[in-house]
Amino acid sequence: MAQAAVASLLALFVIGCGGSGAPKIGTTPQSITFSNPGTQTAGTSQTLSATANSGLAVTFSSTTTGTCTVSGSTVTFTAAGTCTLSASIAGNSTYAAASPVAQSFTVNPAIPAGTTVYIAGYAFVATPGNLANSVATLWQLAPGTPTATATLLAMPGGMTSTQANSVAVSGSDVYVAGSATNATTGIALYWHNGSPIVLPTSMSLARAYSIAVSGGNVYVVGFEENNVNQGNALLWINGVPTTLPTPSGLTGPSPYAIAISGGNIYIAGTASSSSGNTALYWVNGTPTVLPQPSGHSPGVLALGIGVLNGNVYVSGGSDSSSSNEFAYLWKNGGAPTALQLPTGIEPERYGASQITVSGNNLYVAGGGATGSSTGTAAYWMNGMPTILPVPNTLQNTLAVTSALQIALAGSDVYAAGSFYDTNLGNLQSAAYWVDGGAATLLPMPTGAAEAYANGIAVATQ
Repeated sequence: MAQAAVASLLALFVIGCGGSGAPKIGTTPQSITFSNPGTQTAGTSQTLSATANSGLAVTFSSTTTGTCTVSGSTVTFTAAGTCTLSASIAGNSTYAAASPVAQSFTVNPAIPAGTTVYIAGYAFVATPGNLANSVATLWQLAPGTPTATATLLAMPGGMTSTQANSVAVSGSDVYVAGSATNATTGIALYWHNGSPIVLPTSMSLARAYSIAVSGGNVYVVGFEENNVNQGNALLWINGVPTTLPTPSGLTGPSPYAIAISGGNIYIAGTASSSSGNTALYWVNGTPTVLPQPSGHSPGVLALGIGVLNGNVYVSGGSDSSSSNEFAYLWKNGGAPTALQLPTGIEPERYGASQITVSGNNLYVAGGGATGSSTGTAAYWMNGMPTILPVPNTLQNTLAVTSALQIALAGSDVYAAGSFYDTNLGNLQSAAYWVDGGAATLLPMPTGAAEAYANGIAVATQ
């Protein structure tokens, strides 16, 4: 009996002292709020922030230590890929442990040393969506810099709004093609290292859509138009305009893209006919009308051109908003081929935009809305599609994205374009993608709430 009594007393003593030493955990529930940090860049770090409704401190950890590591509340992005972070709280004598909250996001590769990326577009600095308030914008991504810088390009005298449509780089010189307008007229122009150069025209309205620099010459394509919608396709070489001939039966030609290859000038564009828009291209000023896709109406747009191994490729898509649209690619003026849609994508308002050629590879940028009222940007390399995801912070929202142009730097593929979030008033945001990862938002210029990215170029030293 004595031994049993002693054993009971010892057991009570141990329990009173905490038994195995484990503290008592409370039962009051708690939750963690941990927002997605968004797309990041390898070689950088960020201070994490999360809160609990209990007010207790949140602990962070990484489940992808090959991509990102955590020390305290600082995460360091060590390599490109997907980073997954977890926020947790063990609980205390009052609160039960919180359910951990995980966030995954893309870590883009760092921009290599000696490489600078330029993206051209425009931002609305007053009323969103009103071109009368747009200002041409040039974004720059320097080596190792996680965030682009935005510069508003100079407004030509007498103009009230500008848009930038294309960018080209030659050595240390940056050229941006675009347009400027006021209440009564519009002009075509380009900026050379930020200084505007107005391109001469003979009509009251003009636009410049694409620019290329080759052999010390500056090539710009666009159009001019009078007050009764009669116009010409134009090619400016070092500021001197040449009218591109319009094929018989077509009117209102508008060139959208230019490529220089082997001393030849290749231009893609669109003109109007009685049955709708028609795609065409010019080689050294000679036009070729491209065949209409079989069974497609009312028309198509030609938006990109490139030359690969002596073959001329033109990219484009429908100019309508039907429920059955595709991205098209013409080769040497033959019948178009519908580019393969990415897995899970429906052909609703889907199209191809500009072409980029690198080595033996042909890249076509594109994208658009899908049948689910969301959308995705994409690009094709030699006909095979790659989806370009929306920014990590918007992956659970309805958004429509489209890539407009691609630039290459070594093995890295950069794409520029725009997207809008249908849950946030359909405001457009400019963005870029690297190697197929989720989009990174480009910063809005001061005072702007909406922006578009239209062109991209890479400078290497």
